Amino acid sequence: MARARQYDEVDVRRKTLQAFWQKGYAETSLSDLEEASGLDRRQLYNGFGDKREMFLLALDDFDTLAGQMFLAPLEAEDAGLDSIRALLRTFVKLSGTNDGRLGCMVCNGAREEIARDAAVGRRLDDYFARIEAAHRNALSKARDVGDLSWSDDEIMSKARLLLGTQVGMSVLSRAGQDQVVLRDMAEEALKMFD
Repeated sequence: MARARQYDEVDVRRKTLQAFWQKGYAETSLSDLEEASGLDRRQLYNGFGDKREMFLLALDDFDTLAGQMFLAPLEAEDAGLDSIRALLRTFVKLSGTNDGRLGCMVCNGAREEIARDAAVGRRLDDYFARIEAAHRNALSKARDVGDLSWSDDEIMSKARLLLGTQVGMSVLSRAGQDQVVLRDMAEEALKMFD
């Protein structure tokens, strides 16, 4: 008879996500994952697979977490320019905190060798596409209520600019860039709505 698991799967996944987010894929060892989760290697492998599979789960969990925190307001029916303003200004505020200085796990992972793995690369691409689509949605909703008069092509190009701004801010935050620099980036990007 199989023994019942003696741990909270959600808690273990949260802790492994945090380990990968802090150190990246390559620098996170199995010992780090053991220490973070409180499980031994056998338990990790039996419950979550190998290190790559744990990283894939962490990327999925990050998509859910960051999606709820940052992208859901831009994906909502009532999204608009204020949603985009709030998001970029939130990133500026977060850059002054320890959690904010971790940057975006997807952006961090995109710089690593593991990004060439097909399953990892697909998740990274999907997350970047989700950011762009969220901005496109918010801009389209703003046009629908008369706050913008941009064409579909203009909305697409501005959504891509906002994707680049958001990713750039995340990378610079991780690099420890001064909060003033991120504030200037956000406010310059938001001038397009004036």
